[in-house]
Amino acid sequence: MLIYGIVVIGYNLLLGYTGLLSFGHAAFFGTGAYVAGVVSQSVGSPIVMLLAGTAVATLIAWPIGWVSIRRTGVYFAVITLTFGQMLYFWALGPGSFVTNGDNGFSEVGTEPILGIFELDSAVFPNIDLLQSYTYEYIFVAILALLALWIANRILKSPYGLIFEALGQNQQRVSFVGLNVQRYKLMAFIISAVFAGTGGALFIMHENYVHPNTAYFWIQSGDFVIMTILGGAGSLVGPVFGAFIFEYVANVISGISLPVIGAIGSLWRIVLGAVFVIIVWTFPKGVYPGVRDFLVRRGARDALDRLGDRVRNRGGEGE
Repeated sequence: MLIYGIVVIGYNLLLGYTGLLSFGHAAFFGTGAYVAGVVSQSVGSPIVMLLAGTAVATLIAWPIGWVSIRRTGVYFAVITLTFGQMLYFWALGPGSFVTNGDNGFSEVGTEPILGIFELDSAVFPNIDLLQSYTYEYIFVAILALLALWIANRILKSPYGLIFEALGQNQQRVSFVGLNVQRYKLMAFIISAVFAGTGGALFIMHENYVHPNTAYFWIQSGDFVIMTILGGAGSLVGPVFGAFIFEYVANVISGISLPVIGAIGSLWRIVLGAVFVIIVWTFPKGVYPGVRDFLVRRGARDALDRLGDRVRNRGGEGE
């Protein structure tokens, strides 16, 4: 969940703040995964794998972004989708000498972090309830917190203000003399950095990656769903969206009904229903919706308490 959370934290900077809907971010997620896997064959350091996957994903984001941002709206979305699918079919065909094609890439060798901590080793091996918490969880959690901190710093910087302004009115930004294309490209590349990082972590966790889980357009669509589900335009909202997405997937996958049997393959149908219900209930997403509800309820409670005090004082005055 946290791996996808890192991806959508960055994707939210593009969609939620800059207002650019990309259906091709699986291109950077998949590139980060495959590059990290290839690097692991010679250098198994998780840090090196992470840096290499992120760096290459960032490099390919520049030309893809440069071409894509020349168009807006649905045309931008379709161009990014096209680039993602190009890489998908490259991974299945011409690039199979690197990706192992439809068989998937599984030759992943990960060394201990800093030569000390094995990723799959339990942090508390002597405590039964905590044996499932490995150093990998700690590693990913630290990176997720770092991703949130970086995103927050970006949003509070002048660049973040420009990203938000672009999401609200691009023409107004151009009227004040700012280079709209430059800042859109910057937001695109920054979001790709997070996606590449998530991809590198994904292959460390799964020890396997396939073009369908790396480059296919459904993966890009999942990032869109997670972001909107949790709350596009809120810093931590997409992380909640990733949690809901993975929770539904894991819970439904394990359900078996008496007559129908296992319904794990139907989890996307259930997720679709959950998505529709949440969007109808919380148009801004789960996190902003719940937050606003609690704020309104708190305000009502405060007004009720104030009213009680006024009435009590009025009664005393009589």
